[in-house]
Amino acid sequence: MKPPGKTTFDRMHRAALNEAERIEMSQDARVASGLDTEVMPDQVRLRDDFHGVVRLLDAIESEPKLKEAVIERMKRMAEAKAAPALVAQDEAVADAESEADAE
Repeated sequence: MKPPGKTTFDRMHRAALNEAERIEMSQDARVASGLDTEVMPDQVRLRDDFHGVVRLLDAIESEPKLKEAVIERMKRMAEAKAAPALVAQDEAVADAESEADAE
């Protein structure tokens, strides 16, 4: 699987909220249809975790300085992750060039 791409706070907020709602609806439907007698506790915890992500994103969005700091931190983390990949890519290119020169 390819690494995650760029996203926004709005997209993350929407995705977390949608997933929390999906879990809630599916659990309610399973109980209503008789497949389960009660909702699964691990699914309730997962739904609560997604709602926690929504609240966290709301808190970040409400504080402009905090939002700016989080965005900068995320950029630094992305750059740090990209650096080893770029080094590995450069090494692979150098290896390929040296093999071509050897022939």
